[in-house]
Amino acid sequence: MSLEKKGLGIILHSGSYDRLHHGISIALAALALNRDVKLFFTYWALEYLKRKESPVFKLDGEAKEHKDILEKNIERAHLQKVSDLITQMNVMGAKLYACTSSMALLNISRDELIEEVDKSMGITKFLTESVSDQILFI
Repeated sequence: MSLEKKGLGIILHSGSYDRLHHGISIALAALALNRDVKLFFTYWALEYLKRKESPVFKLDGEAKEHKDILEKNIERAHLQKVSDLITQMNVMGAKLYACTSSMALLNISRDELIEEVDKSMGITKFLTESVSDQILFI
């Protein structure tokens, strides 16, 4: 059985810290294993790509019930901020894409996005560029 090195495409939809952090952790692990990684930020995940506004520690669903514990333990564990993780991914070679449809819906212009964003594109273009990659939706 030959192990073919596939790229990894991750679609980040949620603005919830736990989901975003796990998606970025998976991306960083794949980069460390020398895989090509592309991340597509759509809807509320786009908030983490904006220059001026850093999202408040936001949790949805099940994680929301444990917000106090998570906030305290994140601080105690000295986990990096999402913005620092995005910079780290960029340095390691990840490609970051912003969803043009979500940008229009949320009234976000291209010049509002951080410099680490490689392109803005629609989902069809992202899937075309990721045709041979493993795709995760988080």
